[in-house]
Order: sequence, then structure tokens, then C-alpha cells
Amino acid sequence: MKRAFLLGLASGLVLVVVCPLFSEKITIIHTNDTHGNFKPYMTKVEGGERLVGGMEATSHYINEIKAREKNVFLIEKGDILTGTLAAEIEYEGVIGGVMMEFLNRLDYDVWSYGNHDFDRGQSNALRLAKLAKFPTVMANIIYKKSGKLFPADPYHIFEVGGIKVGVIAVMEENFLTEVQKEKVEGLDVLPIVPTLNSYITELDRKTDLIVVISHSWFEKGVEVAKSVAGIDIVLVAAEDGRFKDVNGVLVMSTKGHQETLGYLRVEVDDDKVIGYEKRLIWLWADLDLKPSPQVASLVSEVDELVGEEYAKVIGQAKEDLTVYYYPGNNVFVESVLGNWITDVMRWKTGAQVGFHNTGAIRADIKAGPVTKSNIFDVAPFHNTLVVFKLSGQQLKDALETDVERGWDRMQVSGVKYKYHSRKVKPYGERIDYLEIKGEILVKNGKILWPRKVYTVVSNNYLVGHAKEKYLGFHVTAPKDTGIPLENILMEWLDKYKVLDYKIEERIVEIK
Repeated sequence: MKRAFLLGLASGLVLVVVCPLFSEKITIIHTNDTHGNFKPYMTKVEGGERLVGGMEATSHYINEIKAREKNVFLIEKGDILTGTLAAEIEYEGVIGGVMMEFLNRLDYDVWSYGNHDFDRGQSNALRLAKLAKFPTVMANIIYKKSGKLFPADPYHIFEVGGIKVGVIAVMEENFLTEVQKEKVEGLDVLPIVPTLNSYITELDRKTDLIVVISHSWFEKGVEVAKSVAGIDIVLVAAEDGRFKDVNGVLVMSTKGHQETLGYLRVEVDDDKVIGYEKRLIWLWADLDLKPSPQVASLVSEVDELVGEEYAKVIGQAKEDLTVYYYPGNNVFVESVLGNWITDVMRWKTGAQVGFHNTGAIRADIKAGPVTKSNIFDVAPFHNTLVVFKLSGQQLKDALETDVERGWDRMQVSGVKYKYHSRKVKPYGERIDYLEIKGEILVKNGKILWPRKVYTVVSNNYLVGHAKEKYLGFHVTAPKDTGIPLENILMEWLDKYKVLDYKIEERIVEIK
């Protein structure tokens, strides 16, 4: 009897250690798509503009939260690279390493890769993770030949205020087409839902709360919430600032480019969320900020590293040059900035046609002085110009594919065309009118010169993903010039000095 009593007592003590007696609250702060932003910038708000973002603002708001709340847990969901010169600086032997050092100094707890964290290659991505003073998680990027995980923990378990929190991350399934081909050679990406299902049962036995980081569209996060049993929270690395309660599974995204922090305070009891509070915290930087000294000093250091060279004014913009000409639409169409970029591509190569994917244009240019840094912000990917030949039929087919995709539409030069939307006409009948440098190629939907050959210039990313993403077919015999796009934009502006572009109706939808 005495032995049985002692065993029972021991079992009870184990239960006390493993299972919390009372509910506990945890504050999850999450960010994503920083894209090299470390200083504040102006953003449009109702009635004018405000200063937002920057690492000093991030530090200020995080410190405020930590001062009033316990159990604060910081999660970075990826894409810290590509977008500004700060993400191009070599720091501690890592390109863009300073962005990871900011996370270190902000005391983040965990991060996962985003697709753009591979923009400088796999070795650099691994060095980024090594520089982190916290775990890197990613469960579905593998080496194609061996099937082994790309080095990272598939998940990690943390002790937060007596609650065991499991964090697991997955990459979007179109990962391989979101990065230049040579940067992800030898890698593959596993389907998200089956991957999560293979881990969650095991993870659920060890934890009280399961958080999934999904580097994907918000809708995919909702699908995960519906399809994977046992999870509690899905934090989506989208930039739309949305929230949805999916049968008790909380799905949330933030605004990217350091506009907001995602705030999710959850109450956990008996292995489930029994209450929550959520909001977006805007990182307004036009206040009396009180950042941590170590963060403020790094901001100053990065400013010096960027140096005076990129602060040099090389031209003037007469008006704002924007990426998205039609605000509020979820479809990229002709833009003044796209017109200038594609014209410069043709200017440099002598090609008859220029194509450039809108998604590669990463910033606007404001009216007034234009610096080298401004140009780099517009084109930060080091994409090079590629020249190739297309027939008249292929040009029409490429634009049919562009309309079919419906988003990230190609910007064009040397081309004017009119099209019917996907709702009006089927694929193959949407391009109603097309002219190349003033010569009509398609009229009333009929192609006049299907075999005529034209010289086209684009970028190496678009050409690398021509078949599966942009044109609908592989490009034959492309010639990579090796000339970076940002260099020729600087060269053109240094020569001609003035940017004065408007919408020219190069792309017109027939209403």
C-alpha cells in the first residue's frame, strides 16, 4: 500500500509539472516581408502622409508591449532580404546579415525563411540562419536528390510562461518559381498540408499550443486551418493585414514592409485557446520614439555602411512615378514606372519589344531629386537583361497568357495592345489589337504576321520562368547580357537627367 501511495504521489507530481494548473496568456508579436527596410518612410494616409516603419520604431513599440505584458513571444515569418541597400551589405560575412542582426537586437524568438531570403543563394541563406541567435524553422524545403530537409528545424518547442509552444513553418508551394532558378537549383518544396499532417500528431503530444508559420497567400493559411487537425494558430506571411477565426483556429497576417506589427494575445488552457485579442499595431515613426540603444546604434552603423555614394542625386522626377496606376485594383496594369523601365531596357539593347514583370518593381519614385539609392529600391534583385527572338504568333500567345494569369501583369515597351477580360472571351481570343512599334500585328483578333520575327528584351528572372509563369512557353536561345537592370536605369538617368513619364495606353482593356 505504501509503495502504491508513493507511485500515485509521484504520478501526481509529474502531472503538476507537465500540465499547467491555470490558464495562461501569451502575446505573440509577428512580422514578415521587411525587405531590407530599416528606416522610416512616408506612406499615404487619409488627409495626407505619415512617417512609418524603421527599426527604431519597431524597437519602441515592442518595448512598450513588453513593459506592460508578460510572456511576449516574437516571430519573424521571412523575407527579410531584398528591397533596400541595407539588405545588400555584407555583414559578418553574410549578404543582408545586418537585417538578421536587427532581429537579434530586438530579441526575436524564432524565424522562418521566406522565398526572398534565397535571392542571394542557398549558401547565403544558410549563413543568415547561422547568424540568428534563435531557431530557424522550415518543414517542407528539401534537397531534391536526397530528400533531406534544407538545414533548419522542421519545428521547435518553446517554454513560454509555463506553456509549451510548438512553432512549425512551411514555404509556399510555388517557391521554386518565386526565386531565380540558379538560386534554388537542387531544391524542391513539399505540399503544405501533407507535410504539416506528418508532424502535427507528434507535435501535439508535446505541446499546449501549436503555431504554424505559412509563407503563402492568406487563402492558403485558411486552407491549412481547415485541413490540418490539432493546430491552434496560422500566421501567414502575406501583406494584407487580415484575420479569420476558422472554427477556432486563428489565421492572421500583417502589413509588410514594416508598416505594422501583428499582435495576437491568446489565453491557453487545457491544450486549447479559450480566448484571444488581435490587432495590427501601426509603426508610426513621427512620434517621440524610445528605441533600445543597441538598435539605434545599428541603424546609425547601417547608414554609414550604405555610404555617400548612393545618396548622390543623379536626376529629377517631374511627377510621382508609381508601380500601381489604378489604386484598389487587385490586377497590375500599365504604370508610368513600368513604361520607363521597359523603355530603358530597349534603349540599352536596341530590342523592338520590352517585357518586365510588375512584381520586380519594388518601390515608387517620388517627384523631385532622384538618388542612386532610389533606383536601387526600385530594382533591387540584380536581374540582368536577356535578349531573345519571338515570332508574331508567340508575341500574341504571350500576351494571351498574361491576360490569363490576371495578376503581376507584364509591363511593355514597343508594344500597344487592347484585350478582352477573362470573363468576356476565352483564352486565345482575348488579344483584339496589337501593334509593334507602330506596325499592326493583330487586328480584330486576327493575326496578320504570325511568322515575322521580333527581338525582345526582358530580365533573367522572367525568362527563367517563362513557360510556367509568364509567357506560356520556353524561350529559345536567350542571350543573357550580364548587365544588371539597376545599372542601366542609373546610366539612363545620369545621361538624360529628367524623368517625365505618363500613362500612354500601352495596355487597354476593352470595356
